[in-house]
Amino acid sequence: MEFVYTALLVLHFVGIVAIGYGFFKELAKKTFGVNVAMLHGASTQLLTGVLLVGLHESGSLDSDYVVDHTKIAIKLIVAIAVIAMYSIGKRKAEQKLYWALIGALTLTNIVIAYAL
Repeated sequence: MEFVYTALLVLHFVGIVAIGYGFFKELAKKTFGVNVAMLHGASTQLLTGVLLVGLHESGSLDSDYVVDHTKIAIKLIVAIAVIAMYSIGKRKAEQKLYWALIGALTLTNIVIAYAL
């Protein structure tokens, strides 16, 4: 199970990199829009995050780590909000607000993951 956990953790990091790539790609082009990299990154983060929590909660890992359900719930809501910002922003002509919100929400999720 440790291999599965490590693979999911790596994929979780790939998801955050994908969101960052989409964000900074738009910043470099100065178009400030939403793109599919943001959606795929957030979807990857959401799926792998749920699976990581499931592995911890199932007792499959030899770890004394206790999952902080409040932290996980907040991160889940933020990840869903990122997907919602992509979905709403994709339909709008002016996407700069949604681009900025995706960046801010992603940074918020990173801070919650490591600071709390």
